[in-house]
Amino acid sequence: MTSTGNDIVALTSINVSRIKQPNFHSRIISSIESDLYYSDLEEQLAFEHFVWLAWSVKESTYKYLKRFDTGLIFSSPKMRIVELRRVAEYLHGAVQCGDQMLYFQSLVTNEFIFSIVNDTADFSETYWDIKQIDSADPAAQSSAVRELLLEKLVELFPATDLQITKSPYGWPIIANEEGELPTPVSFTHHDNFVAYSFQLTDSLWKAHQHHAEVL
Repeated sequence: MTSTGNDIVALTSINVSRIKQPNFHSRIISSIESDLYYSDLEEQLAFEHFVWLAWSVKESTYKYLKRFDTGLIFSSPKMRIVELRRVAEYLHGAVQCGDQMLYFQSLVTNEFIFSIVNDTADFSETYWDIKQIDSADPAAQSSAVRELLLEKLVELFPATDLQITKSPYGWPIIANEEGELPTPVSFTHHDNFVAYSFQLTDSLWKAHQHHAEVL
């Protein structure tokens, strides 16, 4: 199946002391996930950053799966990170939700944590970008992330006239005058950071190219 999901957490906006309280972080990570952290990542990642990493992965997973189940309700306990490793500057792993296994790639910096998920561990067909903006106002966030995505789409498909609209279920879609294009896209924002991700497989790329030739 083809979808995408992402999430960003601005680390300058988190309450570290609150996150470290068991009655708070236990709502985000399980004891098994905590054991995974202490066995593999304790020396590489602060605990509070691990908690928000787990949140961003699970929020991304929810966005990914909701395209196939529009009635899906976010529930952190129903998702579990079952694999986690560092590869170069990224953290990679797997997250299980029911009988569905998804894979994630996360970027952790001093300023933010950003995660994307996919149905395979290969992210070569996943496009994404992050931008820091001057305002944390929701309208400014919405405008900035759409502008950021359109800049990339114009770069990829200079001969097409694309727009960003919203599906009846709330997620963003890429469209032209003929309607929605089969290219899943996801937006995220927190504080002064905005980001997008979208999937562009070989078949979707060919569909875009064919449309451009027709026009």
